[in-house]
Amino acid sequence: MNSKKYIVITFILTAVMLGMVAIPIIKIDPFFHYHTPLEQYEYMMEDPWYINYGIIKNYDYDAMITGTSMTANFKSSELDRLFGTNSIKVPFEGASFKELGGAIREACEENENLKMVVCGLDMVNFSYYADYEAYNDKPEYLYDDFVLNDIPYIFNKEVLFTNTYFRTVKAGEWGYKQPTFDDYRIWYGNYVYSKESVLERYTRPDNISSVSLFDEPTKEKVYENITENLIHTVAENPDVTFYFFYTPHNVLFFDRLLRQGIFDKCMASYEYAAQLLLEYDNVKLYSFYDNTDMICDFNNYKDYTHYGHHVNSWILTWLNEGTGLLTKENYKQHFNNMREFYSKYNYDDIFSAV
Repeated sequence: MNSKKYIVITFILTAVMLGMVAIPIIKIDPFFHYHTPLEQYEYMMEDPWYINYGIIKNYDYDAMITGTSMTANFKSSELDRLFGTNSIKVPFEGASFKELGGAIREACEENENLKMVVCGLDMVNFSYYADYEAYNDKPEYLYDDFVLNDIPYIFNKEVLFTNTYFRTVKAGEWGYKQPTFDDYRIWYGNYVYSKESVLERYTRPDNISSVSLFDEPTKEKVYENITENLIHTVAENPDVTFYFFYTPHNVLFFDRLLRQGIFDKCMASYEYAAQLLLEYDNVKLYSFYDNTDMICDFNNYKDYTHYGHHVNSWILTWLNEGTGLLTKENYKQHFNNMREFYSKYNYDDIFSAV
């Protein structure tokens, strides 16, 4: 066999082998990069960092729920019933504002029918720099439309066998049912909600004497974080209404801030972020921290930050009713009330009664 014929045969065999990998992946598309799920398969939808951008790009919807694990227990059907929407839910566990802002921006760019975004704002995220990313190994080749970037997806043995064959083709045969957006990424059934459960997962910090203040560098950091990751998209999409809410952590969250000496700094950060967001007419910003019965009821929580799914249902109802809505006229008083209540709360009683 001469060298030219050998090269041709090698090229053809290589192309055939690559096609055997790529064609099933492209056709079935376990990460929804090219199309929505095919009806004949049950997709397991296990990793949001791999599939959420595909959902955002290819699904038919006019409303989106997103956020960290604090939003995973929302039911899109409840949002649709309350607001008359057709929604998707795309939670990103542990995501920063940069990562959530990127997903929101993608939805606004890809979907001209989008009219509503519901997004939880975790309190810890206000302390990060604008470019902070919580997840360092994101499959960014799935986040754009550049074809050459798809090579790690379509020529991937693990994607072919694990995600395409076992977690999609075989899943239905094994009795698995593809989750709806009510069920997608839910975790509430895995935990107990009680004082004992919260305290078991809470390590009380030592009380430090120094206090961190809301200085100019901190203010600039909050400004850049909120402006670059949220407000730019808000300003560019005046026809979309953004329902942002401060995720309601348990009262022990504030015990932690106080004992770490950052309570005043964090409260000022939350208030300043509200000031920035409330400049836009298409923003509806909510806080439920004046509902102290809920915040102080340990039966609503599995740990000092994560609440049960019933709280998610309450939040959607409150968004619809306007309960907890912050305005330019009331937000300062709201945060003053928070400072007054949570700075003077008797946290020691929680532990003395154990």
